[in-house]
Amino acid sequence: MFFLQPRGRPGFRAAFLFVLTVLPALPQSEQLAEQSRHGKELMSQGHFDEAVIVYQQMVKALPDDPGLLLNLGMAEEMAGHPDRAIRHLGAVLKVQPRNIPALTSVAMAYLQLNQPTAAIAPLKKLLALDTLNLNARGMLASSELSLNHFQQAAVQYRELTALNPSDATAWYGLGKSYESLATQNFERLSRLDNQSGYVALLLADARVQQRQFKSAFFFYREAEKKTPDLAGLSGGLAQVYRNTGHPDWAATEGRREMERDASACQAPASPACLFSKGRFLQAVREHATEPSLLFWNTRAYNALAIQAFDQLERLPESVELHALKAQILHDHRQDLEASHEWGAALALAPDKNDVRLRTELATSFFQARDYQAAIPTLQELLRDNPESPSVNFMLGECLWRIQQADQALPFLEIAIKRRPDMLSAHAALGLALASLGRNAEAIPHLEKGVTLDDDGSLHYSLARAFKAEGNASGAQANMEEYSRIQSKNAEVNRAVASESEITGPLDRK
Repeated sequence: MFFLQPRGRPGFRAAFLFVLTVLPALPQSEQLAEQSRHGKELMSQGHFDEAVIVYQQMVKALPDDPGLLLNLGMAEEMAGHPDRAIRHLGAVLKVQPRNIPALTSVAMAYLQLNQPTAAIAPLKKLLALDTLNLNARGMLASSELSLNHFQQAAVQYRELTALNPSDATAWYGLGKSYESLATQNFERLSRLDNQSGYVALLLADARVQQRQFKSAFFFYREAEKKTPDLAGLSGGLAQVYRNTGHPDWAATEGRREMERDASACQAPASPACLFSKGRFLQAVREHATEPSLLFWNTRAYNALAIQAFDQLERLPESVELHALKAQILHDHRQDLEASHEWGAALALAPDKNDVRLRTELATSFFQARDYQAAIPTLQELLRDNPESPSVNFMLGECLWRIQQADQALPFLEIAIKRRPDMLSAHAALGLALASLGRNAEAIPHLEKGVTLDDDGSLHYSLARAFKAEGNASGAQANMEEYSRIQSKNAEVNRAVASESEITGPLDRK
């Protein structure tokens, strides 16, 4: 998943320079005056580490001066020394709790340390002092989202989009917040009753969004069997019919959905009525526990997410827009096309070495099974973080898939060393070892990864490894399991093919 970086500091450097021009009164020392001028010059040129040294010397002369401590803390934060910055900025805030540059810089320092929880308090203080501080609100929204505080993040992103409708980052964050809230409500509903008509209809809606119309039709029919009068059912069927060349059937279901909406609006404040009128946020019932309310919460948040992403689509080309398109393509299992969008996002990014974007690009190549394309990007990522379990796994998997199993082994071994519970890495290492004839070493890894076997291939490889090692019973058991999985998959495929046939509207009175 793609996560947005905290906002930068447009206008913050101007605030910093203002602080430098109003230094507290110092003894009339030519040396201190020169240090002050030199520090200001270094900061304006972006030489933050050198500026830190200058301000450290000045703080030694006046250790309790909040202005100098502020300048030192801000220089340390900008130089990438957040832990030291927090100590000095904290001293400033003890005597000047409303100091806006100190609050901003200490929040940025906490974010550098990946401590969004600690950043929230100073960011909220900043907004209490200046509700129009878009930079602070953006950092607060991003922090809340990173902590899975989706409701709080949505509140901040809504405010940002209202204050600046052209803010692509805010629209993206708002869509992701709503999307996550929809997922939360759906998971709660599934835990209550996974076989309900509510769950079936929501699964059908998701298939429609993915343009999997036969699968959507199957789930709508399942929902209809269990809850025939459920609002949204006929509307969903109408979408399926429109997209599969049956406009007359779509019209029939469309009329039925209008009748359901009219019936629902006999209770104007009900979630069903509010949803039908497009008042999605009002349809939400926070802290819902009943299946019907969790159902409407999920639908409402999904609709709100679509609205936010639609707004993003209307904005000029941006990193966030390409990220959204990549996510949609991935959801449609078009990972190669998604990789093109991540490449376009990286081309637009201010930092061409953005680790997150490069990781998304490599992951898309990997999921598209374009292993040759994935390898160079994965190798670059490992230069930055040689111990990353996920990157080592993907690189190792790519190498053995292109028949370079011997080169794959060290990367897969690092992945398992860093993440012993990574079953996919165990499976890949087992397959790579087996392909090199190192069956005794392969068996324990294949046994760990075998729970991931959805097509029988791991059991087949394990059977061959056991046979090579003279374990006839192990070979037979795994070959039987391979055959069972193959038969089951064939049966499921036949069932789906027959059940997903799209037929006309049922004759419902």
